[in-house]
Amino acid sequence: MLFALTVLLSASLVFLVQPMLARLLLPYFGGGAQIWTAALLFFQTALLGGYLYAHLLSRYANLTQQRLWHSGLLLLAVASLLLLDAKPDPQAAPLSGILSYLALAIGLPYLLLSATAPLVQHWFAARYPQQSPYRLYALSNLGSFAALLSYPFLVEPYLALPQQQAYWTGGFILFSGCILVLLWQSLAQSKLPPSAPLTLRRGHSARYLALSAAGVVLLLAVTQQLTQNVPPVPFLWVVPLALYLLSFTLVFNRDSWYQRAIWLYLFAICLVVALLLFYLGRQFDWLSQLLLYLMLLFSGCMLCHGELARSKPSREQLTAFYLLLAAGGVLGGLLVNLLAPLLFSRYWEFPLVLLAILWLVTLHNWRRQAVWQTATALLAGGIFIGSFLLIEQQLGRQDISSSRNFYGSLIVRDVELNGQRQRQLIDGTTSHGAQYLDESKAMQPLSYYRPGTGVALAIAHFLPADPARSSQLSQRHLGLVGLGAGALAAYGRSGDLLQFYEINPAVIEAAQQHFSYLAQSEAEIRLQLGDARQLLQQQLAEQGSQQFDLLVLDAFSSDAIPQHLLTTEALALYWQHLLPDGVLAVHISNNYLDLSSVLRNQAAALGLEAVFIPTPADADNPAATEWVLLSRNQRFLQQDSIRQASRPWPRPLRPEVRWTDQHSNLFQVLK
Repeated sequence: MLFALTVLLSASLVFLVQPMLARLLLPYFGGGAQIWTAALLFFQTALLGGYLYAHLLSRYANLTQQRLWHSGLLLLAVASLLLLDAKPDPQAAPLSGILSYLALAIGLPYLLLSATAPLVQHWFAARYPQQSPYRLYALSNLGSFAALLSYPFLVEPYLALPQQQAYWTGGFILFSGCILVLLWQSLAQSKLPPSAPLTLRRGHSARYLALSAAGVVLLLAVTQQLTQNVPPVPFLWVVPLALYLLSFTLVFNRDSWYQRAIWLYLFAICLVVALLLFYLGRQFDWLSQLLLYLMLLFSGCMLCHGELARSKPSREQLTAFYLLLAAGGVLGGLLVNLLAPLLFSRYWEFPLVLLAILWLVTLHNWRRQAVWQTATALLAGGIFIGSFLLIEQQLGRQDISSSRNFYGSLIVRDVELNGQRQRQLIDGTTSHGAQYLDESKAMQPLSYYRPGTGVALAIAHFLPADPARSSQLSQRHLGLVGLGAGALAAYGRSGDLLQFYEINPAVIEAAQQHFSYLAQSEAEIRLQLGDARQLLQQQLAEQGSQQFDLLVLDAFSSDAIPQHLLTTEALALYWQHLLPDGVLAVHISNNYLDLSSVLRNQAAALGLEAVFIPTPADADNPAATEWVLLSRNQRFLQQDSIRQASRPWPRPLRPEVRWTDQHSNLFQVLK
């Protein structure tokens, strides 16, 4: 009973801390999907460290030595949780900053938790030699699965982050007590044989690594696709990860759960779905995308993990076997976090890992299977990846440049709309600005920023509440969160100061090299590199309020607005930088989320009036646009230009929709 309880508790703690700390990191590193991917690289690496520690301890230490080593490290881990107060460094490079924070905040406790499953199984095999320890592995994955699903539904909605951390620390102390009792009492009369080395042929070890890495790459690639157009929130992290773990649980608990032919047939259907989702995903509603991506993920993971379970070694080699699985997981994380951004300007790891899984499963025994089976597998894979290449070639003919970094994939592309040539800046799947290539029209803003949109009206018709201050309109100070192609610089007049805040250096480079809005603007332009909220907080502390007449919030990652820029705390910060009669213009155009209630409730709490200004699509601008203006400046709000452009709110007000740094519920704002 204590063996099972210890394994369940350790697995639950491992997978509760992952979304908890990733959620904590969102405001420090831009709120994008890559934060979760980087965090998973750390957790996979720590898992490898835990499995290596378990293998070395069980292979080279006797019971007395294992007791002393493990007990000492557990006490040190508890002390680190109680005494260390690690804080993320937003000034650090994103990947290194995330990894260093997690190592300091949770490194040793997480390593010991990760070592628990193989260690306890090794001890269990010695204590109960007639029973299979692999059932404990399935139980561990079941505990992980339950913990993951409990986070977005039971933990995050009801507990603030400091409370979550406190309860988790209490859980780790309880876990440490269970391990100590198990070591010093339950194993008192046991004789522990050393773990055996993994004496497999090189091809078997390579296959273990490849299948394990492929499962992790598929998990990360699917999560990236899901969170391109919806803010990355724990629910969209934990559901894919939970299915990944569920596949482990099923195949290692009972061999009959893995029927290769059935899962291969489903996976083949999903390959066609993957092609549609990769290029036409925005044509599907959010729920359909979620279900289709999850079906693809689960079928792929069942193949990877089913093949691993089918070829697992004897119990004497289980710690070394788990070590190879963890090494494959780290390899997958490194491929997605480090290698893919260097090699690909788009998320090509998604189709490539699907091809890899198909061939790993179907070509493993190519020497012994029928020629037609091998030929069919090669042909199917060739058609699949060839379709991607053909579509990419067609789409890429008009590409001017493409790049990828921690913050996403960026493409500059020339297109023709309504007989006019335009240059577009595309982040992920979404246009983030466009400009006419005809020089005579080049300073006419397009897309979300064209004349008549909410932000254009706010800039063109801003009036101070006090008529005596109207003379200052010749020297307006505008803050703009999010640069895009720089289209809003076209509205700058001589004497104006426009201060842009942009987190992605690739966006700044693209706006300066491939668009002329910044260079041709009459205003003084200043570019601030970094997360806008962090920079504004730093400016407030070091320089005081920026005294903006107008602050524009237009920060998007693909089609998703980072949540930490729309919380109660964030809006309070913005108003510390705005003049009392200033205007906050917020861009809320989105295919999947209705953010109107979020902003209406925030406005009411701050004593502001909120105005909704939508602009329909037209021949030159295929995207409809929605802006919300917040102000207490009635002289500005009551102008005919603003009143005539405003429209009724698209949906009834939901008073319960309130986003804070501690809690935000994505389900409340889904369209």
